[in-house]
Amino acid sequence: MNRKLSIGAYQFFSIIFLFEMGSATLVGLAAGAMQDAWISVLIALGSGCLIFCIYIKLFEMYPEIPFTKYIQSILGKFTGKILAMIYILYFIYIGARVLRDFEELLVITLYNASSLISIGILLMFLVMYAIFKGFEVFGRACELLFVLTIIITTTIIGFEMIAGLIKIDNLRPVLEVGWKKILMETYPLAVTFPFGEMVVFTMLLPNLKKPDYAWKIGIPGLIFVGLVLTLITMLNICVLGANTLQRATYPILTSVSYINIADFIQRLDSVLVVIMVIGGFIKIAVFFFCAVIGAGDLFKIKKADTLTYPIALIMLVCSVWMAPDYLEHYKEGLDIVPYFLHIPLQILIPLVLLVIALIQNKAKTKENAA
Repeated sequence: MNRKLSIGAYQFFSIIFLFEMGSATLVGLAAGAMQDAWISVLIALGSGCLIFCIYIKLFEMYPEIPFTKYIQSILGKFTGKILAMIYILYFIYIGARVLRDFEELLVITLYNASSLISIGILLMFLVMYAIFKGFEVFGRACELLFVLTIIITTTIIGFEMIAGLIKIDNLRPVLEVGWKKILMETYPLAVTFPFGEMVVFTMLLPNLKKPDYAWKIGIPGLIFVGLVLTLITMLNICVLGANTLQRATYPILTSVSYINIADFIQRLDSVLVVIMVIGGFIKIAVFFFCAVIGAGDLFKIKKADTLTYPIALIMLVCSVWMAPDYLEHYKEGLDIVPYFLHIPLQILIPLVLLVIALIQNKAKTKENAA
């Protein structure tokens, strides 16, 4: 794990796509905007790209070191280490939240007799195995899983069209809820989840084969997955209608469960669960990996692999204990996490760090000129 990683262009694109799709497909993004939810997702995509530009600018100023290390260069060792530790805990916590999402999904849909902890143990063993095999192997697996996800998603959309489930009229009237409601659904919820979670990629950008992949692959990758999420949101509205979309626990599963072609092609929601778990696995693994390398660097541990077991245990226990039930877990994700964690750690602190770094660089340039 400590050897120099090298992430290629296609691998980087695939990881971004699967990471962003991850748990974003589980919930109805901006469902409060009713049939205008897709507009909120599009606006959130634009804002997410601007936020990612902040991360890239920081990376360009410190291309050789991860986020948790150049924080210390910008703010000084004492303050920088405290903030780096906060980000490591943040990665662990958000990884645990994603793990809880998929524990709940599998228990509700496929494994009703299983417990959350048993599902969580299996998922964490899978993530640990992927990390132990090395991030290069993980990246190559993402290439294959990306193709598989695209094929199955396209096939399911085709079946929805053949089954005559898509009713364009459900998207009308446009802007019925007004711009105020659309923007309220966009900020901060749809921006911070899933687009703002790209903050974790500040740990991976130094490992790109070519630094310019951050602009050439990162931004197009983010735009592509944002458009796919917009399309999925529109399809969910077309199939379910705005009212059902708002009430459904897992809108995409509900819409896919309606597919019935000649009483032969049906129950495709089970297939979709597999694809969704793949995205969840990738997302948990990225958060887990970045927490491990961040902690290893912060505490000067020569073999960061030794941190795999304790961090995996913390993430697993946290996923089960963070909320007594799914409703409480969902409520925390809407009312607490975006305001107290996402906004400061995804937007405010990186923006402040960029401003300080630019001022420091300008001061150094004047000193050298003098």
